[in-house]
Amino acid sequence: MRMWPPLESDTWPLCRPLVEWLAGIMPAGGTGWQRTEWTDADRERLAADFLASPYADELDAPDPRWLLEMLVWFGTDFANGDPLRWSSVSVELLLLDWIPRKLVADAEYLSAAPDLLRAYVAWAHDRAGISADLTRDTLAAIDQHEPDYQQAIRSPRPQGPQALLAAAGLLDDELDPVGDDLPSYEEIMLDSLRRAVGGPQALDTLDDDPLPDEPFDWTRLPDDIHDRVDEVLVLVDGCCAELLDTECRTACRRLLADVGAGDPAVFRRAAAAHTAAAAVCWIIGKANRLLGWDAGLEVQELTAHFGVSGSPGQRASTLLKAAGINPHQYGGMDLGSPRYLVSERRAAIIAQRDRYLLTPS
Repeated sequence: MRMWPPLESDTWPLCRPLVEWLAGIMPAGGTGWQRTEWTDADRERLAADFLASPYADELDAPDPRWLLEMLVWFGTDFANGDPLRWSSVSVELLLLDWIPRKLVADAEYLSAAPDLLRAYVAWAHDRAGISADLTRDTLAAIDQHEPDYQQAIRSPRPQGPQALLAAAGLLDDELDPVGDDLPSYEEIMLDSLRRAVGGPQALDTLDDDPLPDEPFDWTRLPDDIHDRVDEVLVLVDGCCAELLDTECRTACRRLLADVGAGDPAVFRRAAAAHTAAAAVCWIIGKANRLLGWDAGLEVQELTAHFGVSGSPGQRASTLLKAAGINPHQYGGMDLGSPRYLVSERRAAIIAQRDRYLLTPS
């Protein structure tokens, strides 16, 4: 491991005499392990291969490339030297030390790292032929350490060069915040629920009534985009009838109407209707946790329905901006309003809200 400060645990260097004895009784000859040197081009190709894979389709963040490059960099230069092999120890080092200390970025952006890491580990282990049991252990470690990670990235701490100075004892006390008044994990999670529904009041008054079977609202759309929007609407309705349900159709219709009203120019440009329709359904599916490995519908099934290759994320980013929604809600597709959320998703949010409110900090 190329870790600074050097990592010491309860078992190391305590176990060093045992290791030296074991090495001393081994037969002579043989060759030592050679660490592979990865070039920038090698790392870029690895990241590109992952982003082109179905595993990347599950990601909520529209543009995870920089964070992905950091994960690959950690795997090649700081962990065991092989970015395709991850263990519970390596993800613990990454989440609880390396990212909070080394990466200088805001907490909202860094909050996407655990989800990105889950997808990347699953892809990397599949590519390297690592057993499913070891992969499950590594993914379980990500789940275990995520709460501490989410709190760490939201706490005052030295980062980047300041972290090195602090480790060497060269950082002024005034620049080395202790962080005595840190938000609890429960408060962090409540904040994420508030973002999903549009604020504290919306979360407090949230209900789980089913969305009505609602017709599309044409009243706010300019006449000149009606034909283009109608093309998208027909495709969206067809997808909801085949793969989703009536509540999702209402949510998709609301989002599509908000896009057209927010920025009609989106539908005045030359763009394929099936790409926009796939993006609308992808956004609503992600916001309601209906897409993914442990959900009822795979992203590949959705894109195959529309004949779209790759993730709809780039087109989705354009539509979200047009609807006045931040397309970079890392850590989840938070649309900021319950009007896009089906009853099952709102019920889950209510259950989480009540649990976190009742848990002592």
